Amino acid sequence: MKQGLLSTCLFLFLSLHAFSQANSIYSLGLSAFSILQLPRIADQNPLKYIHTSINGGIFKIDDRQINYRLSGRFLNQSIDFQNDCNNCNIDQGKVTDYEVKLGFEKSISYSWIQPYFAFDIGYRYNRFQGIQNTVNLQRVTASVSQLETTKSGLVLVPSLGIRITPIEMLSLFAEGSLEFYYSSLHTRLITQNSSALMTENSEAKKEFLFSPLTVGIQIHLGSRN
Repeated sequence: MKQGLLSTCLFLFLSLHAFSQANSIYSLGLSAFSILQLPRIADQNPLKYIHTSINGGIFKIDDRQINYRLSGRFLNQSIDFQNDCNNCNIDQGKVTDYEVKLGFEKSISYSWIQPYFAFDIGYRYNRFQGIQNTVNLQRVTASVSQLETTKSGLVLVPSLGIRITPIEMLSLFAEGSLEFYYSSLHTRLITQNSSALMTENSEAKKEFLFSPLTVGIQIHLGSRN
């Protein structure tokens, strides 16, 4: 008896706002906070996770079955890193990274707490400009070079997330994704001495980049009535 009553109450609770977005035609969203990996720069190892805030947005159209979505992100910030080795290059500079994606998301349930999965395809551009300090075995800077790398190419991004809709027009979401990035890499290295030797290299790259958390807010607009 008690178990049946508990199950009924749980069902009613989860179904309270089951169709809270059913009358909305489209949604506008903002990425408030993200933890993500940037594409590898030069011989960077391991890849670093960075934290960003207010760096992206999303537009969605709801056809009652699937949400079609267009999203984008932009960041421009200073970073520093070194290779995981004894005789390392220490790099520091500024990275510019943006991407635009088009895809869909599908809710697994229709309660006010909605787990969902998504898939996006798009374009990503990444550029690093900075200085590379080559360090010898005595941990002394042996040479300094100007480093510039650019990557651009295709991204394929499956995602899992959860969306909470406390009121009909407003949702909070948290999402994690794994991104496959196929890019064209161009690297330019210029030594900062009298020779000013310049080395350039171009090649294709494949990477898997993990974004464990993106948290944001969505506003649902429009009406089918």
